[in-house]
Amino acid sequence: MSDFKNRIKYFLNSLTGFKLIKSKYPGDSEIKKVLIISLYFTGDLLFHTAVIEYIYRYFEGIKIDLWAKSSPSQILSEDKRINEILVFDNIKTYSYRNYSRFDLKGKINFIKKIRSKNYDLVIDLTGKYSTALFTLFANASYTSGLNYNYFGFCYDKFVYLNTSSESGHLIKKYLSFTDKILGKPENYHVNELKISTRPYLNLSETGIEILAINNKIKKYFLKNGYIVIHLTSGWAAKELPIQQFSDIIMYLDKIEEEYYFIGDNKDKEKLDEIKNYTGGKINNLNERYLNFTIIESAAFIKNAKLFIGSDSAPLHLAAAYEVPSIGIFGPTNPAFSAPIGENVKIIYHQLECSAANDKQYCTKNGGFTCPKFNCMLMIKSSEIISAVNELLNLNNTGEMNVKN
Repeated sequence: MSDFKNRIKYFLNSLTGFKLIKSKYPGDSEIKKVLIISLYFTGDLLFHTAVIEYIYRYFEGIKIDLWAKSSPSQILSEDKRINEILVFDNIKTYSYRNYSRFDLKGKINFIKKIRSKNYDLVIDLTGKYSTALFTLFANASYTSGLNYNYFGFCYDKFVYLNTSSESGHLIKKYLSFTDKILGKPENYHVNELKISTRPYLNLSETGIEILAINNKIKKYFLKNGYIVIHLTSGWAAKELPIQQFSDIIMYLDKIEEEYYFIGDNKDKEKLDEIKNYTGGKINNLNERYLNFTIIESAAFIKNAKLFIGSDSAPLHLAAAYEVPSIGIFGPTNPAFSAPIGENVKIIYHQLECSAANDKQYCTKNGGFTCPKFNCMLMIKSSEIISAVNELLNLNNTGEMNVKN
């Protein structure tokens, strides 16, 4: 059976890049409506916002639609660059926490919806066989996509790119891909459009939801600032053990820094673990947990003086607003996804089983098959406390450095 599958893959791979009837690029002036396909997690969608910014700046008067899944799409629900967000969840694009029903009728109806939009350009940033097939039937003037699942023949312009097995930051790869599909020289996005390697958010300050956020969270906007902490991540292997986080929180109490926790119910449960571990030495932890939506979290992080968290969406929200950050990495390679900037400290221990320089994930499938999580266990709370001191301009005793 495996030999048969390999033969099928080999056949499809031989077709990759050879669409039977290809359309020519219609020309910049002819492109008025664009569909961008981004069907991964919130963090991935945040990385794709750099491409949204590219398209928004490059084409005058462009209308950009986004196809995203319901949960990640919330972060862009108030983004003025987006004309319409198309939500269709019943498609499998990643290997875990992802379920798809057969529902042929639902898929056909969604394809009809896409076809009725008459897009001038489709950009598939997901790169799976499923999204390639949707793109093939999109009835667009010109289609493009990155793909490594043997379905490159579905696009007019195909770029082979395995984002997890080619060295370099993911955002840089997506921007370079956009250079190629628009026929621009490498690094056009930097040299001409000045797009840097970070997520780009553009939340409407006058939107009703944003106004509600400001009213809801303005009481937390302290004169001396505050620190935002995110305890969890997309999967357990990327999470710093509670012992280390407890030490960090006790230190923040000692130096009388204001800090708050964001996240979902999983983060709230972690607070109970911290209370048990510290024997009740930390007071009012639950009062510091803020049950915010993703947009509220973005607005809250934007006004923070420091963010601490693992490789996850909130860390990338901090990167979007260039907030000083401490990024904690283990089974994922920070060279692929870490925030870039002078006010960023990355905590990472590279072990024998860690990701190679040209791989995004460690040899234990990103930690899913790891029995010990040594890469996270080896991180010392003192390392993170030192980074806190440096980013807050404190000395090692927690006192402010005095500059002449």
